[in-house]
Amino acid sequence: MSGGGRTPEGPGPRSPDARSAATGPGEFELIARLAEIVGPPSSAGVVLGIGDDAAVWRPAPDRLQIATTDMLVEGVHFRLDWTSAHDLGWKALAVNLSDLAAMGALPGWALVSLALPPERRELALELYRGMAELARRTGTAIVGGDTVRSSGPLVVSLALVGEADPARLLRRDAARPGDVLVVTGVLGASAAGLTLLSEGRHDLLQRGEPLLTAHHRPWPRLATGQLLGAHGVHCAIDISDGLASEAQHLADASGVAIEVDIAQLPLHPAAVALLGETRARALALSGGEDYELLFTAPEAVVAQLTRASGAETSLTMVGRVLDEGTPGSVQLLDDGRPVHLHEKGYVAF
Repeated sequence: MSGGGRTPEGPGPRSPDARSAATGPGEFELIARLAEIVGPPSSAGVVLGIGDDAAVWRPAPDRLQIATTDMLVEGVHFRLDWTSAHDLGWKALAVNLSDLAAMGALPGWALVSLALPPERRELALELYRGMAELARRTGTAIVGGDTVRSSGPLVVSLALVGEADPARLLRRDAARPGDVLVVTGVLGASAAGLTLLSEGRHDLLQRGEPLLTAHHRPWPRLATGQLLGAHGVHCAIDISDGLASEAQHLADASGVAIEVDIAQLPLHPAAVALLGETRARALALSGGEDYELLFTAPEAVVAQLTRASGAETSLTMVGRVLDEGTPGSVQLLDDGRPVHLHEKGYVAF
């Protein structure tokens, strides 16, 4: 974990004043406390973790390395009056792990970078505790990163590297005509939780606790991603921006037409109870942050997966890849009638 970096003028030697402004007093003490929270590397492949100029690990032979990164900015992706620092740390790691799950990969090594005002150091410690909790439960080694002083909002950036069996890699461009479209778990819970917070529905927060948990502490479907690859599934994506948006990504990448039956969407019962079925379904389609997996496979394979997954993870067929139709198109149907969405999911810009 480094505290260095370039000055605004560019690379090269820095004056003592520039060094002080960049790192601030007590920065290395903070890094030491963060390293203590993380603990020694849990991965046998780690040669050097936090404490040197860079992390070093030894990749496993005959495996693909998978890299992903996400950045969370205060006021854009989260509000600290709505979420705890502990839950923010959990979620920051979870969203990256979900990307690995969607590729059929297992986690390996994480690099964490923070930009924060000096007076929020204790918040950083609690954020790391949340991150370290999920790291331990998923076998992820936090091996380094960076901390910088900021006069602006808190920024949390993670880069995560995992490994996958080349024969079991999941990707977006492998949907084939005749496949069915399947989703894990239930949809709309996270977006429903965010709706309760953003609309100030304090009267519903206690009854909506499962929705708030889904929003603050999503669980990445790593085991399910492994199961899909083991049964010959090749096409998958995680649902970060809403099912409609992710189905569009699969259609575009694979050059196929996809049909979605919105009446089949597995809605979270608490979202239906508190917001009504119509709104719960809209949130499932375009709310995002479910971090479930959406995949395509032959129907016979889905039957095998259903038996193999048991009660641990529900699988619901919500559509199919068409034998004909406009490549890259997604048609939403409700009882056979076309449905048009005003919003198809979160977009960054």
